[in-house]
Order: sequence, then C-alpha cells, then structure tokens
Amino acid sequence: MSYEQVENTPDPLDRASLADELMWTPHPHRLALRRLRGEAIRASLAAGVPSDRIAATLHVKISDLEWMSRPTATAPAS
Repeated sequence: MSYEQVENTPDPLDRASLADELMWTPHPHRLALRRLRGEAIRASLAAGVPSDRIAATLHVKISDLEWMSRPTATAPAS
C-alpha cells in the first residue's frame, strides 16, 4: 500500500490503522505516516469515535492515544 492510498482513506480510524501498520515496515515515508496517524486519531476523536474503540483498533492503551496524536515534525531532527 502506498502513502497516498493511506492518505486518501476516507474513514479516519481506518486511516490511522493503516498508517500505524505501515509505520512498522521499511516504508520510505515512515515519519509522514506517523504524522498522518496522529491527524487521523485527532479526526476520529473529533468525529466522536470513543477512545476505547480507537485504542482497540490500534492495539494500544487508551493512555497511549495522547502521545500518539500529538503533532509531529515533518522532517527528522538533525
């Protein structure tokens, strides 16, 4: 799956899940996928998706959603 396919996934929870899966592969856009995952988590929360459902979908604890949804830099630190 390409970054563009993940980015164009309409459902934010699906988008977060796909981005999370690809982040753990040798994908060339891992940092962008992390940013996309955070944005998708925030969009899911804003749309009223319960935190426990998001956490279950991403296989994390509810408390992890806070750091996972923080905005990230767009380029690696030098």
